Amino acid sequence: MTTSTRQRTTARSRAEDEFLATQKKNKKVLEEKERERDEKSQHVAKLKAQRLAKEAVEREEAEREAAAKPAKPAKAAKSATAVKPIKAGKKKPAGSLPQFHRF
Repeated sequence: MTTSTRQRTTARSRAEDEFLATQKKNKKVLEEKERERDEKSQHVAKLKAQRLAKEAVEREEAEREAAAKPAKPAKAAKSATAVKPIKAGKKKPAGSLPQFHRF
C-alpha cells in the first residue's frame, strides 16, 4: 500500500468514527426529549383527571343542595296587555335637545 492509500483509509475510518459518535449523541438527545415529552404529557393528564374529578364532586354537591332546597313558587307572569301609567311631569319644549347635545 502506498502512503496516500493508507492516509485515505485512516481519514475514512476517522470520519466514520466521528459520524458514528455524532449519530449516537443525536440518538441520546432525541431519547431524552421523548422522555421529557412523555413526562409532561403524563403530568398534564394527571392534572386533567384531578380537575374533572373535582368538577364532578362540585356538580354532585350542587345537585344535592338544589334538591334539598324547597322549590320557590313561580312568580306570576306579567300580562302582555298591561298598560303602563303615564307619569305626570314637566314637559319639555318640542325643539329642545338634552343638555349634552347643545353647543
